Amino acid sequence: MIFVAKNLCSSLLKKITAIGFVTVFALNISGCGWTDSFFGGEDNAIPPTELEDISSTVKVRSVWSKDVGVGLDEAFVDLQPAITDSEIFTVDREGQVTSLSVGSGNVNWQVELETTITGGVGYGDGLIVVGDNRGEVFVLDADNGSIIWKKELSSVMLSAPLVQDNVLVVRTGDGRVFGLSAENGSQIWVYDRGVPVLTLRGNSSPVLGGRELVFTGFDSGKVAAVGVQHGRLLWEANAAVPRGRSDLERLVDIDGSMILVGRVLYVSTYQGRIVAIDALEGEILWAKEMSSYAGMSADERHIYVTDSDSNLWAVDRVSGDMLWKQDKLAYRKLTAPASVGEYVLVGDFEGYVHIISRLDGELIGREKIDGDGFHVQPQSVDETLYIYGNGGTLSALKLN
Repeated sequence: MIFVAKNLCSSLLKKITAIGFVTVFALNISGCGWTDSFFGGEDNAIPPTELEDISSTVKVRSVWSKDVGVGLDEAFVDLQPAITDSEIFTVDREGQVTSLSVGSGNVNWQVELETTITGGVGYGDGLIVVGDNRGEVFVLDADNGSIIWKKELSSVMLSAPLVQDNVLVVRTGDGRVFGLSAENGSQIWVYDRGVPVLTLRGNSSPVLGGRELVFTGFDSGKVAAVGVQHGRLLWEANAAVPRGRSDLERLVDIDGSMILVGRVLYVSTYQGRIVAIDALEGEILWAKEMSSYAGMSADERHIYVTDSDSNLWAVDRVSGDMLWKQDKLAYRKLTAPASVGEYVLVGDFEGYVHIISRLDGELIGREKIDGDGFHVQPQSVDETLYIYGNGGTLSALKLN
């Protein structure tokens, strides 16, 4: 059921989902001006920060770009492409799945599933996995796009699944994690965490820990580590604890990308905190107050986080100390960041790609790439940045 409201930082509005009922209310969240326009009055949403003139010291160069469908089609869905050494796999909102060459952007194959896509793309063991609004999971042959099997689950898939050692791991919107046979879709195991009454619409993607574990974030702010082959719980940790009296105040969803570096799992939550968790023991190593639903990236020393107000932060991976904050892009609906060499890059709602120095957070470059804007997190592979625009254009970019 869709939770009805006029304005919740506009992009956040589309992520609010109520389970089992529809309701309307009005209150304030820090940084999100609830609007009288819902009741026919003036819209008091905080406007996006105007871009200041900068002296660009780093330029963005387009290597190639390709139209791969309708993109997100004005829906707030995380249609993150899957990238291998030689191919990129995309899916658009209307079910067009495309395989492209990494180097040239040339199309290898393209198929039409003719359904409304809610999550993807998962890749592994030569398989492509996407999910639709009926709760069906489609498994395709990565070589040619032919459908190998499909299966209806208990709810929709809102994030990219995993394939590991013949097990397909799928997180569904009702708080379940399924382990399915990659060969035929038969259920091997299910881990059920349930969902709170009110959640953001979206889920973080499961993260593999070696070959044996999978880490999953839930709408309750909990993170669980379960076995890939059997689904048994190894540990569970509270990345955030719900606080407040209303269901809205108690939102602590884990929707952004989680990152595993070595044996440390980094997790961000909405209206909660960012935490570092020992991936083997489930122990919280450090925690800092922050609200984020976009996600994060990492390099050898830092993690980079886009918060709920579109401020960009650099955090020391070992201590959790906040190193710098870039607030000149506030309320511009930034994507989660990508780390490329000495730089951090984010996209915004107007289609700009912004380049930030990872040393001090200074804005040092900007280029308008896509007029439809960005929502999906950019991906960096071998210092090439791949970014999927809201309107369905996939761009490969280089810095120079």
